[in-house]
Amino acid sequence: MRIRLTRLVSLAPLFVVLVGFTVSAFAQELTRIRYGTTASAAHLPILVGWEGGIFKKNGLEVEPIHIRGGALITAAILSGSLQFSGAGAESVVAARVEGADVVLLACPANSDAVYLIVRPEIKSAADLKGKASAVTRLGSTTHFYLRTALRHVGLDPDKDMTIMQLGAGPEISAALENGRVVAAALTIRYALPFFQKGWPVMVDLGKTDMVYPSSCVASSRSTVREQPALVERFLKAYVQAIRTTKKDRHLAERAFAKWSRENDSAVVAKTVEAYARLFKPIPYVPDKGIEAVLTDLSKRRPVPKELFGRPEYFRDNGPLEKAVKTLEE
Repeated sequence: MRIRLTRLVSLAPLFVVLVGFTVSAFAQELTRIRYGTTASAAHLPILVGWEGGIFKKNGLEVEPIHIRGGALITAAILSGSLQFSGAGAESVVAARVEGADVVLLACPANSDAVYLIVRPEIKSAADLKGKASAVTRLGSTTHFYLRTALRHVGLDPDKDMTIMQLGAGPEISAALENGRVVAAALTIRYALPFFQKGWPVMVDLGKTDMVYPSSCVASSRSTVREQPALVERFLKAYVQAIRTTKKDRHLAERAFAKWSRENDSAVVAKTVEAYARLFKPIPYVPDKGIEAVLTDLSKRRPVPKELFGRPEYFRDNGPLEKAVKTLEE
């Protein structure tokens, strides 16, 4: 018995070394990905995948990086600073029209919880004419939402209002509060305080026929071509994160609260509830949404006619189809 114990003790250091080597090797195998996000809660799958360890289980170390506006996120992809990022279709489609190496790979929802909030003194759409509104950046998702909402109430966004670039949701909300702007298209997170104060909601875009690919997974075609296994792993984890968001509200709320630094539990719960309901089990890029973006873009700049009706020029469903297949096997 003493001999056997001695042998076990003598083997203990070797066991520790082997375990340490295995853990170290696993850590080294994790592929680090910096993923750009805006302030939109439509990025919840990334946050849940990060908080819940879903990406790590797929060999990925995903770090959400907050970037103000889809146009800047798309620029980061084009520069090679980011392999994957969350961006609205507006900026991706605009860059692709110019021939840029960028592609949409997945979109969690076909619509968004967005509301056109106006100041109390505004009684009709006519009262908005000649006044100001704001977006994060021109060409961003918020810009598309605002333009869509203004058209919905019969206004021409290029002629009837001045549209300013003010930054993220808090800056836009503050400008609406202090009267610098009289209207804004706000996601539910920033619209809730105005709901509570009884401010007018002129349009609920979630109740219109709008189809818009919001906060989609974007990458470059070169990444898809040169690193297919990495792309498939990422999308597999992304789909798992969507499904977890819909099932585990507690985890989703914890992830959102941590990322957004939101202390109001009611705001967190209502935000997560709204987006979990919108998320699709399989986040295919909606072709109708791409067409809507092209139509809107063509009102502001030349778009070659041959690009209409060619959604595959802007999106690639192949990697997502492979990822979903591996999940179902």
